[in-house]
Amino acid sequence: MSSDPERTLHYAVDVTVDDAWAIIDFLTPRLESLERTYDGGTEEHRTAAALGEAMSVLFLALELEIRGPGVGRHRNRSAAPPAIGPSPTEDERIVEKKRRLTRIAEYWNQLCGIVRPWSESKGYDRARWHPVTFLDMAAEDEHHRRVTEAGLRRTHQS
Repeated sequence: MSSDPERTLHYAVDVTVDDAWAIIDFLTPRLESLERTYDGGTEEHRTAAALGEAMSVLFLALELEIRGPGVGRHRNRSAAPPAIGPSPTEDERIVEKKRRLTRIAEYWNQLCGIVRPWSESKGYDRARWHPVTFLDMAAEDEHHRRVTEAGLRRTHQS
């Protein structure tokens, strides 16, 4: 399920479920091998199981944020349909998008932290498996504008 190995991630908005699957596909065989090699009571077995669980929880949370509500959930057919409320305003949509992208960045960055110890291993994707700093290009541009306005970075004049 891995996507293009040449893909480079810059922003939270760029992260896809396929990017997360690539980490899962890379780490799962390694963790399963440790669990098979070491008995259940050993530190190695517990560590591999704990990393596998953390990876799974982060993946599921990330997938939910990327794909949206209702993904992977079974609906109760006897439940009443959700009440239809007022449509969100443009400001509310912008705030919710920012919250969603912030959660994507947090979950993605944690997954990247889990896989980072394997950065020298064959198959590790340096172009993709790194933390994202900004939600999108507009957030990066805003950051650079504010840094410049605050005098924290000098601009080069020709």
